[in-house]
Amino acid sequence: MDSCLKAGPSPSVNDSRRSRQEAMAQTRRDLVLRAVRQAVADGGVTNANVRDIAKRAGYTAGALYAYFPSKQALFEAVLADSLARAQAAAQSAKVAKGAPEGAFAARAQAWFAYFLAHPAEAHLLLHVLSSDGRGLGCVGEELATALMASLAPVTQALVVLGCSPMLLQRETMALLSMAMGVLLIHDPSKLSGTNALAVEALASYIESVQLRLVAAPEQPAQALAPEGFAQVDLFA
Repeated sequence: MDSCLKAGPSPSVNDSRRSRQEAMAQTRRDLVLRAVRQAVADGGVTNANVRDIAKRAGYTAGALYAYFPSKQALFEAVLADSLARAQAAAQSAKVAKGAPEGAFAARAQAWFAYFLAHPAEAHLLLHVLSSDGRGLGCVGEELATALMASLAPVTQALVVLGCSPMLLQRETMALLSMAMGVLLIHDPSKLSGTNALAVEALASYIESVQLRLVAAPEQPAQALAPEGFAQVDLFA
C-alpha cells in the first residue's frame, strides 16, 4: 500500500498536465503577438515599443524580455507567424478546374492579398527586409527559411510551368521585389488611384509571367535567363 501511495502521477496525468501547459504557453504567445500587431497598427513600426506591447498583452516589460530578448525578436516572431498564414492562403488558393497552369497566378495573388489585407504585418515585413531593419541579406536563417517556405506554393507552381532552378530563383526574387514595392507605396488609409494602379500593376505582372511560361513550355528554361546569370543564395 505504501508503494501505491508514493507512486508518482500516471503517464496520462503527466500528458494532460503537459498539454495544459503547452496550451497556456500558446495562449500567452498569441496574446503577445496580437499586442505587437495592435501596436504597429496604431503607431507604426518605429513607434512600437516593448513597454507598450507588454501593457497591451497584460505583462510587464521585464516579463516579456524573458521570452523575447528584443523588440526585433518580437517583430520577427510576428512575421514568422504571418508568413505561415500567407503560405496557407497561397496553398489554399482556388485554381480553375482543369487548368493547373493557373496555379502560379492564383497562389501568388493569394500570398500578396494576405499582406494587403493585413497592413500592420506588411509594415513589419517591409521593416525587417529593408535597410530600416537589418536588410534582406542580413535576416536570420530561421526567418529567411520562413520567408521562402511561405512562397513554396508559388515556387512549386513555377516548377510545374517548367522553371529551372536558375530561372526559378530569378522569378521568385522578381515577384518578391514587385510585391514589396507595391506594399511600400500602398496606403490602406486612403482610397487613392495610386493604390489601385499599384495593385493592378502587380496583378498584370503576375499574369504576364504565367502567360510567358505557358506559351513556351518547350523552350529550355535556362535560355530565358540572362547569359552568365549565377545561381546564388538569395540571402547570402
